[in-house]
Amino acid sequence: PNSAGWNEEKKAITDPKRAGALCGNIGIAHAYCLPVPTMALDIDNLPKARAWLAERGIDLDALLDADDAVQISSGKEASRKLLYLLPADVSPIPMKKIVDPEAGDTVLEFRCASANGLTVQDVLPPSIHPETRQPYHWAGHGHWTRMPVIPQALLDLWSGMLAQDK
Repeated sequence: PNSAGWNEEKKAITDPKRAGALCGNIGIAHAYCLPVPTMALDIDNLPKARAWLAERGIDLDALLDADDAVQISSGKEASRKLLYLLPADVSPIPMKKIVDPEAGDTVLEFRCASANGLTVQDVLPPSIHPETRQPYHWAGHGHWTRMPVIPQALLDLWSGMLAQDK
């Protein structure tokens, strides 16, 4: 995302043949994915995210170890990214960032759309991570062509936080 309007739907590549011809750094525009939007649970601090989710009844390790878990790895030890489909009847959902109030650092993010309905993106393999200078790679037991639907507990948590914000 380095030019004005990069997150507008008219600028997203939706043709599979055109997308397959891309080389270099690429990303997934979550809100514009068809037939349903996708989302990323972007974990920036694994220990803190594990504890934060556990306080809300969600087992992060179980999500990461699920048979259908589709992950993107940047090579950073405490970072993980899980990709999910949204349910067919759910429109793109604005992102929600969870910040450690004491340290001020990002713990995790629920990522799909911006507050004004445009997309957010996540970089896909084999793009190069800007800090590690290593390629992102697929991880987890699942396959990116068969992303699972977001677990209901995660969806409810995300939706509930956004409702509270209003």
